[in-house]
Amino acid sequence: MGLAAFAANATSGRGKNRGVLSRRPRRVAGRQVVPMLEVTWFTDPHNIWCWGCEPMVRRLEIAYSDSVELRIRQGGLFEDFSPVREQWARMSGGRWADSVRAFFEAVGAQHQMPMDSDRMIESIEDFNSTWPACIAAKAADLQGPHPGRRYLRALREAWCLDARAIHRVGVQTDVAREVGLDVDAFSKALEDGTAERAFEEDRKECERLEVTGFPTFTIRKGEVSARLNGWQPWEVFEDVLHQVEPSVVGNVPDPTEATLLTLFDPFERWATREVAAVLGVTDDDAELLLEELEEAGRIAHQAVGNGLVWQLVSPRAQVTRTAGPPVDRTSTPK
Repeated sequence: MGLAAFAANATSGRGKNRGVLSRRPRRVAGRQVVPMLEVTWFTDPHNIWCWGCEPMVRRLEIAYSDSVELRIRQGGLFEDFSPVREQWARMSGGRWADSVRAFFEAVGAQHQMPMDSDRMIESIEDFNSTWPACIAAKAADLQGPHPGRRYLRALREAWCLDARAIHRVGVQTDVAREVGLDVDAFSKALEDGTAERAFEEDRKECERLEVTGFPTFTIRKGEVSARLNGWQPWEVFEDVLHQVEPSVVGNVPDPTEATLLTLFDPFERWATREVAAVLGVTDDDAELLLEELEEAGRIAHQAVGNGLVWQLVSPRAQVTRTAGPPVDRTSTPK
């Protein structure tokens, strides 16, 4: 079924439009409908703190799809990475890659999302800017908010799980093909400047709101608003959501194998931490449910860095995406 269909069917538990993922009509049968909460995510595909926000964003997309509009803006973390590379090289006696690896591992240890830090380092020898990936995300966004979000997620996976060089046009185009975008339209938007102009509009919004770091979230309902700077656990984000709109209620799925299975479609991958966030359970409880589905032959895990990623057992699921070789279950980290 996948994430979008799951959100439409989740009923259990306590629930200028560029980038809007879901929008309910403002009037129904002549009646004024209460405005939805508007959440804007200022982000960058390369930013590993933003990768750590995926559990919270997936919970938002599923449990609050009826009451929250999610808008995504690409901020552009580094136009030119050279000064940062040079600074880290000076600090580490020329071993800048070791400094980057240590940073990746420290961030991953905090947000607990799987990352293949060693292979990620190997893929950035010719990396000099995060802007090309931001522009690629905007090229996808031009095909609609849902395709845009699907592409952004896949781009993050390509970087953090598969250590693919997402700053390269060839990789960006391959990912577009893998998630079912119109590749000709995607490539045209990159080539004719349309995607770059859309990115510039996002950057102007960042400047107007003085957003200088990523991730940044703004939450607004009418005249009431809040702002979160930097990565936060999903529980903190949800608390701020209720401060802005105390009456908002999420449709949190029941933590059962049956509902868990509906999260997956053949091309979606889920980290243990993400499943825990969507179901509102601990990581250990989420992993127990996932292991039961794996024992039943429905899903399979892959070890990535210090975490696990789960995917349907399906021939189609193995065509374009792999997160590394299967590992011995007895030695798999949580």
